[in-house]
Amino acid sequence: MDRIDRMGRRLLEVVGLRRFVPLWDRFWRYAAGSAATAVLSQLVLLVVYSLWHLLDARDAAIVATLVGIPPSYWLNRSWAWRRRDRSSLAREVLPYVAMSLTSLIVSTWAVDVAHAHALALGASRLDQDIVVQGTYFASFVVLWFAKFAFMHLALFGRSRSDLHAEQIR
Repeated sequence: MDRIDRMGRRLLEVVGLRRFVPLWDRFWRYAAGSAATAVLSQLVLLVVYSLWHLLDARDAAIVATLVGIPPSYWLNRSWAWRRRDRSSLAREVLPYVAMSLTSLIVSTWAVDVAHAHALALGASRLDQDIVVQGTYFASFVVLWFAKFAFMHLALFGRSRSDLHAEQIR
């Protein structure tokens, strides 16, 4: 992974896009943080739905997503975007929660639809587990790029005046 990061940074410099290197670095930190929270959420889904059969597919997807929200916020804000100042409830926390709840609705809907189709087709419990796990993961991947753009442009990215001042230096 480190080699890919270095190659990407070098490629940006060679083609004259040096100003995108900080964005590239942020993207890789976001990817690592997202991977960590995706593994956490996927494990929660695996345990509560597939292994222990505590919840149905929809409710398990909801719980798995909710468990991942707090560590995701912290990793994105403090590590990927390197924000150390105090969080703003109105400018950061509430929009982050709205984005997360939108993701929750999309992933839950996708899992619910996929599970219903698997049941209608008479899938075995193992096949249902595979469909639910795969659909949950696929919905996470689809939403991943949109969430990065939203966090970079609207939540944690620096203001245009900050970026301008950095380019002048």
